[in-house]
Amino acid sequence: MFVKVTERDVLVLVEVYKYRYLSVSQVERLHFPSKRTAYRRLQALTTLGYLNAFFVPGISERVYCLDKPGTEVVAGELQVSPDALNYYRNAKAPKDYYFLRHFLGINDFRINLFLACQESSLKLLGFIPEYIGEKTTEGTLKKYLRDTVCDMTDKTRELSHTPDGVFALEKGGNAALFFVEIDRGTENVNVAEKGFLKAVAFYLSYWVDGKYKRYQQDFSGREFKTFRTLIVTNSLKRLQNMREAVTEFPFPNKQAKRFLWGTTDVTKDTMFFPVWQSLDVTDETLYKIG
Repeated sequence: MFVKVTERDVLVLVEVYKYRYLSVSQVERLHFPSKRTAYRRLQALTTLGYLNAFFVPGISERVYCLDKPGTEVVAGELQVSPDALNYYRNAKAPKDYYFLRHFLGINDFRINLFLACQESSLKLLGFIPEYIGEKTTEGTLKKYLRDTVCDMTDKTRELSHTPDGVFALEKGGNAALFFVEIDRGTENVNVAEKGFLKAVAFYLSYWVDGKYKRYQQDFSGREFKTFRTLIVTNSLKRLQNMREAVTEFPFPNKQAKRFLWGTTDVTKDTMFFPVWQSLDVTDETLYKIG
């Protein structure tokens, strides 16, 4: 049976390239009126060899990534050579359930942000996901977002961290920079040397050092005087534990903690509403990012 590739099909392939892994419902939210319609077109693109479909234990939905013929379609649409997309050419199903669930969580946030901007006066200047990077001569991946900074609480120690994502918004000619962390509730929130508090120490030191200003080149040369770190977690209890841990941690600059914001859930309809709490428990204000 002959299957015609439509203009929307090409857009779907480009989105799968941009997001790397997408579930049926995520593709639906981006391009289709129903999950049934989305699944039917995704099946057609899989039959044609443009997409690779797979299941992962613990995730109920089928997940898709580009197959080699799909990268050729995307390269043509983006007017680049297929070699420019070689990082995605042989995308395979990840075997780690926790990795994929976290990855899809990042994409959920990214999709909600994109859709929320479509319905608001805010402009999304761009979103850089954590997996972007370049292969080194040793064959490893050097992640673009990974940075190292001197620990403001201990000048003899360096802190390295890779955010889950970085994006910038513009409104009324003013731009704001944001880092995103999707927390799955698997890391201890009270150990200073690792996990959540180590990431918090990194962001505070990053804020003091000013290294975040390197992202001006990624977002149309906009000037960023500060940034916000947004932490999306999975329960109110978890969020409260995070807030208490951050408040009790002996950071030299107490005011610095106020740029760390958390929430338990965010959708396209609540993204720019006051649902964000400071991780300083002494601050009970509800903030919004738009």
